[in-house]
Amino acid sequence: MRIFLTLWGLFTIALTVHLSIWKLCLPRYQYQMKVLLLIFGAVFCLWLLGFAATYVSPAEFLNIALAYISLSLGYIVVYSAINVDSPTLSLMRFLAKEQEAGRSADEVDNFLAQRPFVKRRLGTLIDSGLIREKNSRWMVAGKGSVGFRFILSFRKLYGPISKGG
Repeated sequence: MRIFLTLWGLFTIALTVHLSIWKLCLPRYQYQMKVLLLIFGAVFCLWLLGFAATYVSPAEFLNIALAYISLSLGYIVVYSAINVDSPTLSLMRFLAKEQEAGRSADEVDNFLAQRPFVKRRLGTLIDSGLIREKNSRWMVAGKGSVGFRFILSFRKLYGPISKGG
């Protein structure tokens, strides 16, 4: 029970700090993930400094540390999915408005052309240094991050996917 209470206490503190900072001054989009990592990491480090004052066995410490890191990273992944307009949810809402009659392909094309998510995602890729524009053409910039290269390697290993992803 002590592990559970400590874990949720730490997470609640980090979440409160996160929401407070976002309410006071929303960080620029390209820095939001870095700020979230900093917040969750700082809360954990402050708990570590107080760790000596309260007795926690090594097994409890390991449980709390692994669970907190997993919960924090899971929250950050979910946050990255909900902090911008979701293309799938936007399209589903758009189609649901005319559920009986449906939407024509031209209406769907116009809807997608007007949505900010394509430009937003493109901007994020540019800001993160993963792509660049040269002579009105888009290309991968450098080798990309380790995570990006891992995903590309996995996709090459897995082979072509006929639909989606």
